[in-house]
Amino acid sequence: MRLFIVLGHHAAITPDFNLSDLPGSAGRLDLLCRCITSSFLISHGLRRDTELYLVLQDQLTLRLVGSRLRHLNPDERSTAALVQKALRLRGALQGEGELESTPGIFISQRGLRPVLAEAKARVEQLFLLHEQGSPIRQAGLARDVGFVLSDHLDFRPEELELMADLPWLSLGPLSLHADHCIVIVHNELDLRSGGGPCYNGAE
Repeated sequence: MRLFIVLGHHAAITPDFNLSDLPGSAGRLDLLCRCITSSFLISHGLRRDTELYLVLQDQLTLRLVGSRLRHLNPDERSTAALVQKALRLRGALQGEGELESTPGIFISQRGLRPVLAEAKARVEQLFLLHEQGSPIRQAGLARDVGFVLSDHLDFRPEELELMADLPWLSLGPLSLHADHCIVIVHNELDLRSGGGPCYNGAE
Protein backbone atom coordinates (compact mmCIF):
# COMPACT_ATOMS: atom_id res chain seq x y z
CA MET A 1 0.00 0.00 0.00
CA ARG A 2 1.04 3.57 -0.71
CA LEU A 3 -0.18 6.15 1.77
CA PHE A 4 0.05 9.93 1.61
CA ILE A 5 -0.81 12.50 4.29
CA VAL A 6 -1.16 16.11 3.11
CA LEU A 7 -1.64 18.98 5.55
CA GLY A 8 -4.04 21.69 4.38
CA HIS A 9 -3.35 24.61 6.69
CA HIS A 10 -6.07 26.98 5.46
CA ALA A 11 -8.28 24.58 3.50
CA ALA A 12 -12.03 24.99 3.87
CA ILE A 13 -13.65 22.95 6.63
CA THR A 14 -17.20 24.01 5.73
CA PRO A 15 -18.95 23.41 2.39
CA ASP A 16 -19.86 27.04 1.74
CA PHE A 17 -17.15 27.82 -0.81
CA ASN A 18 -17.36 28.74 -4.47
CA LEU A 19 -16.44 25.92 -6.85
CA SER A 20 -15.41 28.57 -9.37
CA ASP A 21 -12.96 30.22 -6.93
CA LEU A 22 -11.14 27.44 -5.11
CA PRO A 23 -7.88 29.34 -4.46
CA GLY A 24 -9.70 32.33 -2.98
CA SER A 25 -12.83 31.00 -1.30
CA ALA A 26 -11.60 27.57 -0.16
CA GLY A 27 -8.14 28.17 1.28
CA ARG A 28 -6.12 26.71 -1.63
CA LEU A 29 -8.38 23.71 -1.94
CA ASP A 30 -7.32 23.71 -5.60
CA LEU A 31 -3.90 22.42 -4.52
CA LEU A 32 -5.45 19.67 -2.41
CA CYS A 33 -7.68 18.66 -5.31
CA ARG A 34 -4.58 18.30 -7.45
CA CYS A 35 -3.09 16.13 -4.69
CA ILE A 36 -6.16 13.91 -4.92
CA THR A 37 -5.91 13.43 -8.67
CA SER A 38 -2.13 12.98 -8.52
CA SER A 39 -2.54 10.31 -5.86
CA PHE A 40 -5.02 8.18 -7.75
CA LEU A 41 -5.39 8.95 -11.44
CA ILE A 42 -3.38 7.13 -14.08
CA SER A 43 -4.10 6.78 -17.78
CA HIS A 44 -7.40 4.91 -18.17
CA GLY A 45 -7.60 3.93 -14.52
CA LEU A 46 -7.03 4.50 -10.82
CA ARG A 47 -4.34 3.44 -8.40
CA ARG A 48 -6.26 1.02 -6.23
CA ASP A 49 -3.36 0.40 -3.83
CA THR A 50 -3.20 4.01 -2.62
CA GLU A 51 -4.80 5.95 0.24
CA LEU A 52 -4.68 9.68 0.89
CA TYR A 53 -5.36 11.58 4.10
CA LEU A 54 -6.10 15.29 3.80
CA VAL A 55 -5.77 16.91 7.24
CA LEU A 56 -7.71 20.17 7.10
CA GLN A 57 -6.71 22.88 9.61
CA ASP A 58 -5.85 20.10 12.10
CA GLN A 59 -9.60 19.70 12.72
CA LEU A 60 -11.04 17.47 10.00
CA THR A 61 -9.57 14.66 7.94
CA LEU A 62 -10.70 13.35 4.59
CA ARG A 63 -9.50 9.82 3.87
CA LEU A 64 -9.64 8.66 0.27
CA VAL A 65 -9.35 4.93 -0.41
CA GLY A 66 -8.29 3.93 -3.90
CA SER A 67 -9.85 0.47 -3.73
CA ARG A 68 -13.31 2.02 -3.20
CA LEU A 69 -13.12 5.32 -5.09
CA ARG A 70 -15.73 6.17 -7.70
CA HIS A 71 -16.65 9.34 -9.63
CA LEU A 72 -13.12 10.80 -9.57
CA ASN A 73 -12.29 12.86 -12.66
CA PRO A 74 -9.18 14.88 -13.62
CA ASP A 75 -10.67 18.36 -13.25
CA GLU A 76 -10.35 20.33 -10.03
CA ARG A 77 -13.97 21.50 -9.99
CA SER A 78 -15.55 18.03 -9.91
CA THR A 79 -12.96 16.87 -7.37
CA ALA A 80 -13.76 19.88 -5.18
CA ALA A 81 -17.45 19.00 -5.47
CA LEU A 82 -16.67 15.59 -3.95
CA VAL A 83 -14.82 17.32 -1.10
CA GLN A 84 -17.73 19.71 -0.66
CA LYS A 85 -20.15 16.80 -0.38
CA ALA A 86 -17.98 15.24 2.32
CA LEU A 87 -17.84 18.50 4.28
CA ARG A 88 -21.65 18.62 4.33
CA LEU A 89 -21.51 15.63 6.71
CA ARG A 90 -19.51 17.54 9.29
CA GLY A 91 -22.53 18.19 11.50
CA ALA A 92 -23.29 14.47 11.70
CA LEU A 93 -19.83 13.45 12.90
CA GLN A 94 -19.44 12.00 16.37
CA GLY A 95 -16.11 11.71 18.13
CA GLU A 96 -13.37 10.51 15.79
CA GLY A 97 -15.63 8.15 13.86
CA GLU A 98 -15.71 8.31 10.07
CA LEU A 99 -18.63 8.80 7.70
CA GLU A 100 -18.49 7.88 4.01
CA SER A 101 -19.85 10.66 1.79
CA THR A 102 -19.32 9.01 -1.60
CA PRO A 103 -17.65 5.67 -2.38
CA GLY A 104 -14.10 5.78 -1.07
CA ILE A 105 -14.23 9.21 0.59
CA PHE A 106 -14.48 9.31 4.39
CA ILE A 107 -14.61 12.31 6.72
CA SER A 108 -13.80 12.46 10.42
CA GLN A 109 -13.10 14.96 13.19
CA ARG A 110 -9.43 14.12 13.45
CA GLY A 111 -6.29 16.21 13.41
CA LEU A 112 -2.71 15.31 12.64
CA ARG A 113 -1.88 13.40 15.84
CA PRO A 114 -4.47 10.59 15.50
CA VAL A 115 -3.89 10.41 11.73
CA LEU A 116 -0.17 9.86 12.31
CA ALA A 117 -0.90 7.15 14.87
CA GLU A 118 -3.21 5.37 12.43
CA ALA A 119 -0.76 5.67 9.57
CA LYS A 120 2.11 4.25 11.62
CA ALA A 121 -0.04 1.22 12.44
CA ARG A 122 -0.88 0.63 8.78
CA VAL A 123 2.45 0.98 6.97
CA GLU A 124 5.91 -0.39 7.62
CA GLN A 125 7.58 2.98 7.09
CA LEU A 126 6.37 6.56 7.36
CA PHE A 127 8.52 9.42 6.03
CA LEU A 128 8.34 13.20 6.07
CA LEU A 129 9.02 14.69 2.63
CA HIS A 130 11.25 17.76 2.76
CA GLU A 131 13.95 19.15 0.47
CA GLN A 132 16.42 18.95 3.39
CA GLY A 133 15.93 15.20 3.79
CA SER A 134 18.03 12.30 2.53
CA PRO A 135 17.70 11.46 -1.19
CA ILE A 136 14.79 9.12 -1.81
CA ARG A 137 16.75 7.19 -4.44
CA GLN A 138 19.22 6.09 -1.77
CA ALA A 139 16.53 4.99 0.67
CA GLY A 140 15.26 1.49 1.23
CA LEU A 141 11.49 1.60 0.85
CA ALA A 142 9.08 -1.05 2.09
CA ARG A 143 6.13 -2.32 0.08
CA ASP A 144 3.71 -0.62 2.50
CA VAL A 145 5.04 2.91 2.86
CA GLY A 146 3.69 6.34 3.71
CA PHE A 147 4.73 9.96 3.18
CA VAL A 148 3.74 13.21 4.91
CA LEU A 149 3.64 16.44 2.88
CA SER A 150 2.66 20.03 3.54
CA ASP A 151 0.56 22.17 1.23
CA HIS A 152 1.91 25.47 -0.16
CA LEU A 153 3.03 26.44 3.36
CA ASP A 154 5.95 25.11 5.38
CA PHE A 155 5.39 22.64 8.20
CA ARG A 156 4.63 24.46 11.43
CA PRO A 157 6.95 23.98 14.45
CA GLU A 158 4.25 22.12 16.38
CA GLU A 159 3.73 19.78 13.42
CA LEU A 160 7.43 19.05 13.17
CA GLU A 161 7.45 18.34 16.89
CA LEU A 162 4.67 15.77 16.43
CA MET A 163 6.67 14.16 13.64
CA ALA A 164 10.08 14.34 15.31
CA ASP A 165 10.44 10.56 15.09
CA LEU A 166 9.91 10.42 11.32
CA PRO A 167 12.90 10.16 8.97
CA TRP A 168 13.11 12.86 6.30
CA LEU A 169 13.34 12.09 2.60
CA SER A 170 14.00 14.53 -0.23
CA LEU A 171 12.91 14.46 -3.86
CA GLY A 172 15.52 17.04 -4.78
CA PRO A 173 17.02 20.34 -3.66
CA LEU A 174 14.07 22.54 -4.66
CA SER A 175 10.70 23.07 -3.00
CA LEU A 176 8.08 21.43 -5.23
CA HIS A 177 4.31 21.56 -5.34
CA ALA A 178 2.76 18.87 -3.15
CA ASP A 179 0.89 17.28 -6.06
CA HIS A 180 4.12 17.07 -8.07
CA CYS A 181 5.82 15.38 -5.11
CA ILE A 182 3.13 12.72 -5.07
CA VAL A 183 3.63 12.00 -8.78
CA ILE A 184 7.41 11.73 -8.32
CA VAL A 185 7.02 9.34 -5.38
CA HIS A 186 4.62 7.18 -7.37
CA ASN A 187 7.09 7.10 -10.26
CA GLU A 188 9.94 6.08 -7.95
CA LEU A 189 7.86 3.28 -6.48
CA ASP A 190 6.63 2.20 -9.91
CA LEU A 191 10.21 1.89 -11.14
CA ARG A 192 11.20 -0.13 -8.09
CA SER A 193 8.27 -2.46 -8.56
CA GLY A 194 9.44 -3.38 -12.05
CA GLY A 195 7.08 -1.16 -14.00
CA GLY A 196 4.09 -3.50 -13.83
CA PRO A 197 0.52 -2.19 -13.77
CA CYS A 198 -0.66 -0.76 -10.47
CA TYR A 199 -4.21 -2.13 -10.26
CA ASN A 200 -5.00 -0.46 -13.54
CA GLY A 201 -8.59 0.06 -14.51
CA ALA A 202 -11.43 1.75 -12.67
CA GLU A 203 -14.28 -0.46 -11.65
